[in-house]
Amino acid sequence: MAQIIAGLDVGTSTVTTIVGKKGKDDSLEVMGVSVVPSEGIRKGVVIDVEDATRAIRHSILEAGRAAQIPIKSAVISLSGSYIHTSSSRGVIAVSRADGEISEEDVRRAFTAAETFIPKNLNRDTLHIIPKEFKVDNEVGIRDPIGMNGVRLEVDTLVLEAQIHSLKTLYKCVETAGLRREGTVFAPIAAADAVLTKKQKELGVILVDMGGGTADYVIFEEGRLIHGGSIPIGGNHITNDIAIGCQTMVDIAERIKLQYGTSLSDLVPKKEMIHLAEFIPDDSTLFPRKDLAEIIEARLRDVFELLNRELKKINRSQLLPAGVVLVGGGARVPGILEVAKREMRLPVSIGIPFGFANLPCDEESSVQLATPLGLLRWGTGENHEGFVGARMTESVSWAKNFFKLFLP
Repeated sequence: MAQIIAGLDVGTSTVTTIVGKKGKDDSLEVMGVSVVPSEGIRKGVVIDVEDATRAIRHSILEAGRAAQIPIKSAVISLSGSYIHTSSSRGVIAVSRADGEISEEDVRRAFTAAETFIPKNLNRDTLHIIPKEFKVDNEVGIRDPIGMNGVRLEVDTLVLEAQIHSLKTLYKCVETAGLRREGTVFAPIAAADAVLTKKQKELGVILVDMGGGTADYVIFEEGRLIHGGSIPIGGNHITNDIAIGCQTMVDIAERIKLQYGTSLSDLVPKKEMIHLAEFIPDDSTLFPRKDLAEIIEARLRDVFELLNRELKKINRSQLLPAGVVLVGGGARVPGILEVAKREMRLPVSIGIPFGFANLPCDEESSVQLATPLGLLRWGTGENHEGFVGARMTESVSWAKNFFKLFLP
């Protein structure tokens, strides 16, 4: 019998529910997708429980109708400004007399690393992910099980979320009638859908260009080494356009979608946007070059902040596989050129692969990177770089630990 999986991606602009199944040949087939406008959510944070719950329930029901099955549980993605990253290290003495490192030793090392995470009552730990292991004086080890030594260390990446924001989102999901099967940071899920093993080995930054934030993860040598969130998204661009055009936000969004580009140098100065096209009897003319300059300026801000994050970990201009963009914001015309210019790295759009029966063309599938990644995450597949990782409170240690996937 095919394994049925569902994913729920609650974003600032849209709420997406996706249902799929894993067949006998291990392929993933999409059975149903629902994308509805978000309500009550700002920068990934719930600000109105009733509105957010209504949007989530609507998306779940629509996806269930499309798949012709009721959706009772799903893997949930998290994104937004309330996600925080830090590091922690765990050190233990190898337990066996012959010095061979066992699965239990790795578990104890992770427990030690968790113990040394600075306690903050306002945050809850989402992921504890190994960056590298060290056995005695040997560094850079991916999987220490079976090796011999006296001392085992693990250097981990810790992702935490503000607990009140997390609990509010969970409340909305549960009130909408959905049980959580697991929780994952959104760009980690997106990476499962669009990044290859080779990209993760060489070094790559994946950026999910959302409505309220740009969330990112960085891989190197097959391991996730850093991640976080930039508090600028597509909605900020829309707001700037609304101010520049002196019009309503919904009109500004339509202008952005129809005439938006981030390459202001290529737009003739005399080219005008007639607002009468969007607002009857409005004779206002707005230079399309000004529109392009607004979009370009905001995107430069995003990539400048991402560069700062790369500099913090000494990876600026040092990721051979470059930048991979996903999310709705990745479809802005000219964004690849702006990103290349600002980050001085190769840049590409992340196209999901390994999925059957996609409900859209390749160009549009970039917006479904995170939901599709949730399907793969729900099967336990393709977890390169998460050897021994403790992923969420809703999935037991044993279930995650024995899903060992090496690059």
